[in-house]
Amino acid sequence: MGRFSELDKLRIENDFESAGFAKIENLVSAGAVAELVAAYDDIIEGRVSCGEFDRNLGGLTRQVMMPHLCHPAFAENEAIRNAQEIAGGLIRKPSPELFFSMLIFKPPGHPHETPWHQDMAYSGKPFTAAGSRLPNHAVAQFWLALNDVDEEMGCMEFIPGVQNQPMPEHLVASGKPEDEGRLLAMAHPSRDLDLTRAVKCPLKAGSATVHGYATPHFTGPNRSQTSGRRAFIFSFANLDAFSSIADQRGEWSQRPQPAGAP
Repeated sequence: MGRFSELDKLRIENDFESAGFAKIENLVSAGAVAELVAAYDDIIEGRVSCGEFDRNLGGLTRQVMMPHLCHPAFAENEAIRNAQEIAGGLIRKPSPELFFSMLIFKPPGHPHETPWHQDMAYSGKPFTAAGSRLPNHAVAQFWLALNDVDEEMGCMEFIPGVQNQPMPEHLVASGKPEDEGRLLAMAHPSRDLDLTRAVKCPLKAGSATVHGYATPHFTGPNRSQTSGRRAFIFSFANLDAFSSIADQRGEWSQRPQPAGAP
């Protein structure tokens, strides 16, 4: 028997379909959180090296790409197993497989926000062309809190219900345009989004959000002076969904690329 009831999964699927994201309480147990925190700190504190995958997003925020390739705890764990239960219904593909993983660390007092953006913007270099469309269900990206995260610490924020609209213009907010570690942002978020509708998602350790490739999201700085913000981010992709993309200019990839994320 899985962790989630059919009613739970239906609620998450409905939220994902209508709002572009969903909040998942208690995705993993306290024991699993402790195991992941130990592995996370092994990487962040340098006891395990991830080599070139360990970098700063936009030169600003610690980002470790594909930690499942350098630490076994991130390759197979309770979070991935439980998320698989949910992801199949979200991306409309049975037996989904892990597509991407990432760690983002904002230490106490980290001053940098991760600006409003859509992950699909990262599928082009330096960014996907404005006006492009992508089915939101092409990717389900989970953002798992490994410690309690509130608004002061930079919890996830989303704009609901706009994920099926053409993608607004993005720009390179920080970093070199050709760099895989560039930080992208919407060029005019206050014009292109109704920011008064932003939904903040504080999380307890072990809880998560899940959003699609076209859902606008944001995280603020970590204003806490005592607690670092640990996030384990991973996704499942439906590569078949990318065949429906109709971008006549051909300026971006027809397959998902690992996205920068908050």
